[in-house]
Amino acid sequence: MTPPVRLRIGLVSLAALIVLGTAAYVLVEGVGWFDAFYMVMVTISTVGFREVFELSRVGQVLTIGIMVGGVGLAFYTAGAALEQLVAYSVTRQRTRVQTMIDRLQNHVILCGFGRVGRRVWEALRSRDVDVVVVETDPARVEQATQAGAFVVAGDATHNDVLRQAGIDRARALVACVRLDADNLVIVLSARALRPDLHIVSRASEAESEPKLRLAGADRIVAPQVVGAERLAAMTVEPELTEFFDVFVRGRAIEFAVEEVVVSPNSPMAGKTIRESGIREKSGALILAVEDRNGRLLTAPSPEQAIEPGRMVIVVGSRGEVEEAARLLAD
Repeated sequence: MTPPVRLRIGLVSLAALIVLGTAAYVLVEGVGWFDAFYMVMVTISTVGFREVFELSRVGQVLTIGIMVGGVGLAFYTAGAALEQLVAYSVTRQRTRVQTMIDRLQNHVILCGFGRVGRRVWEALRSRDVDVVVVETDPARVEQATQAGAFVVAGDATHNDVLRQAGIDRARALVACVRLDADNLVIVLSARALRPDLHIVSRASEAESEPKLRLAGADRIVAPQVVGAERLAAMTVEPELTEFFDVFVRGRAIEFAVEEVVVSPNSPMAGKTIRESGIREKSGALILAVEDRNGRLLTAPSPEQAIEPGRMVIVVGSRGEVEEAARLLAD
């Protein structure tokens, strides 16, 4: 039974008790309607005022019945009213959040807010990426809300829920629920709704990876192996096509590799690697250079020319690679 129905039942029952009690006092005690009504209200409210008129034995029994029934109905109605107020507040909050979601552009839809999903959300938010969380578990919905996430409470395997999360305006989707079967359905649904959407999926079992790829996932990640940070990086920066980890003194250091086409307007265009000073200016290393014949030269010499319109592959940390790409593509 919904809060509005309970509230209506409580109000109608309370009103019926007041009307019937008033009529009963008039019939039993022979008093006026207003005095009878006043007596009912004093009895129900238990304010402790004196009796308005002398009560017979039947009138006393009637008063006890009105008192017990009235207090019970008053508490029931008050509880229903409070529940309705809370439900209204929740509905208003969801409406406000949905309005904010409807205004988002180029955001990421994160399906699932479990242990891995929360870490992915934190990693994406650290990059100032707008994220809409889709979650069915009420406890996790509350956790996501408390964390400050935009939350759509619903099943991400349903198309209407994905539309509610703004899939038509999203830049990417992460399928990160616990069961691979659900991730598979989410990927299928998302790919059907947005053929151009970048989709990254979690896979708990190795045999799920080919199925997810066949369903339309662009990237498939086993968080136990590579971690939620890698999942967030692939989602936000698909142009950084390859990552690899190097362990130094037990700590993983992540490097990025990117292909950049040299712009004719780049200050590096036409210079040799040594003359460009790209290592000093960005911190990134040039891993390979495309020569005039279209051959990819790995480990190029410092005297190798950086030709405009040719591809250069750089490696370094994320920030170093971004800076090198900016210098080469400007």
